[in-house]
Amino acid sequence: MVDSHTAFIGSIPEHYDQYLGPLIFEEYALDLARRVSVPAGGTVLETAAGTGIATRQLRNVLPQDVKIVVTDLNEAMLEHAKRKFNTHHNLEFRIADATNLSLPSAFFDAVVCQFSLMFFPDKQSALKEVVRVLKPEGAFVFNIWDSYEHNHLIRTVNETLIRLFPENPPPFFDVPYGYYQIDEVKRLLGQAGFGDIEITVLPRDSLCETARQVALGYILGTPVCSQIAERAGIEVEKVVDIVEGVISDTYGQSSIKAKMQAIVFKAYRSS
Repeated sequence: MVDSHTAFIGSIPEHYDQYLGPLIFEEYALDLARRVSVPAGGTVLETAAGTGIATRQLRNVLPQDVKIVVTDLNEAMLEHAKRKFNTHHNLEFRIADATNLSLPSAFFDAVVCQFSLMFFPDKQSALKEVVRVLKPEGAFVFNIWDSYEHNHLIRTVNETLIRLFPENPPPFFDVPYGYYQIDEVKRLLGQAGFGDIEITVLPRDSLCETARQVALGYILGTPVCSQIAERAGIEVEKVVDIVEGVISDTYGQSSIKAKMQAIVFKAYRSS
């Protein structure tokens, strides 16, 4: 993986969880959890779990006798996730690379991945690993972001960064919001060994109390803050202030509401 796009280090996990969680992730995490269906006493794998936003919804929705194995390659994000749960929650946390899982074959009833496929450097390897660890006819439930066109807050933030750094804009957001071609994802799923695929385009409203919270989330809650720090001319804190101002001018200072849109897949391993 590209370091500058996956370096969720320092205070980034806290800002990510506090601001981006309620802003864009929690509602889609609940949607994913509700799509997971496993037998009593089953086992679910979550890959690239981040700070455990989807993990929380999975644990709330699934029966307590369903074990959830929670993995992420980023230790800082996984440690943040672990602090949200107690030992009685029937969870196991592991540092693991989604493209090379050290887990048994045909073991899991379902695999879940929230907004992370876009970051995998070898998507085909990651999908083949999901097929390998799934039981026959088990389901892979995951989502990806649609384009900037359908995600208005991040489009505004990214356009602001391009204006601030016209010669060398921070590229981070082009990764999560640049992989939205449904036919390409379907092609990779088929090549990996999936059969039936259910696809849902899911528009929702992104809600936030203040423009400041939006700016803190997108700038300090992602590796874009490190990419900004690498560029001369404008301090990260000043960029937060500028983004806050643009969000305020565009959407108002408080009670922020803007369209967001994800694409949700439920792909079944061929028997």
